[in-house]
Amino acid sequence: MSYPYTVARFGGDEFVVLLGDLGDTEPDAKAGVVAEKIRTTLAQPFLLTVGQTAATHKVVKHYCSASIGVVVFMNHDLSQEEVLKRADDAMYQAKEAGRNSIRFHKGSPARA
Repeated sequence: MSYPYTVARFGGDEFVVLLGDLGDTEPDAKAGVVAEKIRTTLAQPFLLTVGQTAATHKVVKHYCSASIGVVVFMNHDLSQEEVLKRADDAMYQAKEAGRNSIRFHKGSPARA
């Protein structure tokens, strides 16, 4: 499935992904699928070249993880500030759960 989306750097190492047109049927499940795709993609190792010349460079395998907070909202029933606050709260729940996980805001229809 493909949904219209916007990705923006929110600050530091935080990013916001806005999905549109998830529909009325199971939007929380659809958002969870996208969040899981993001999480597993970021968990793949990145190969980084370190050094400035061919003689001094080496390749380093770098791993990272993502703690993802999800909030599902419809029909502009929440302010922008409230949506971001709820997503941030859910992200911190994911971090507290051991990182590299996904959590839905408690007010969302479902939890991961």
